[in-house]
Amino acid sequence: MPMPMPMPMPMPTTAMSSSCPVDVVLSLRRQKTARLLRTMRPYHVLPALSHSWGSAPAYMSLLRRPDGLTVLDVSEDGGTDRLEQRVRVLSTISSVVVLAPRDVDVVATLRAGAVNVLPRDTPPRELAGRIVAERRWIDLSSRRQRLRAPSRSRPQVVPHQASQQVLLELLSLPSREWCCHDLGLLLGTAGEPVSKRALQARVMRLNGRLAPYGVSVDAVHRWGRTRYSGVREAVPYEVPPAQSPLRL
Repeated sequence: MPMPMPMPMPMPTTAMSSSCPVDVVLSLRRQKTARLLRTMRPYHVLPALSHSWGSAPAYMSLLRRPDGLTVLDVSEDGGTDRLEQRVRVLSTISSVVVLAPRDVDVVATLRAGAVNVLPRDTPPRELAGRIVAERRWIDLSSRRQRLRAPSRSRPQVVPHQASQQVLLELLSLPSREWCCHDLGLLLGTAGEPVSKRALQARVMRLNGRLAPYGVSVDAVHRWGRTRYSGVREAVPYEVPPAQSPLRL
């Protein structure tokens, strides 16, 4: 009896091969964002799950995607304080579409670096269309600007903790200096940034991992602030040479 022929695998269609237009949804109130994701599910423009502000896995995925698109969801009671500052630091690693209440300062948010600011109560179909349009524009712009600045050279070290890996990736971004307040805001939670002291402790632990490679985090302390400008070769302490005796 002849063996049945195996069924051919279906060829991938456009819908199957296309990825979600949005790479990451960051939320300041995940419970409210979960409702939004359920409402938008039929349109396939948002991921199934959101991440809390400061999520190391979310940041790592964005750092590995030069053309990433993030939706920052700010609900009515989600706290619009520091919104412009959040957008400014987040736009360093991703294009940002902000979903916010209608009373938010749209102009200030756009000036902070958002590619668009959309009301949260926008009808789902219209919201999906706007998000797809933003994705299309980002893809078009990236094709026009393929000359991306090279990353700073750094050792291929993988810290034990995801938060340390994110910190190393952020500090290795090209042409970027980080103020301690901005870095603390990005790495903190929705309710509380990482304090300056805690950030310094993280950098010290990272330096411990980098020390075997002969490099360290480049930090400058001035006027009560610390600026981090990448990873550089560690300069060993050199004992000054002995002075020659004076000849009279």
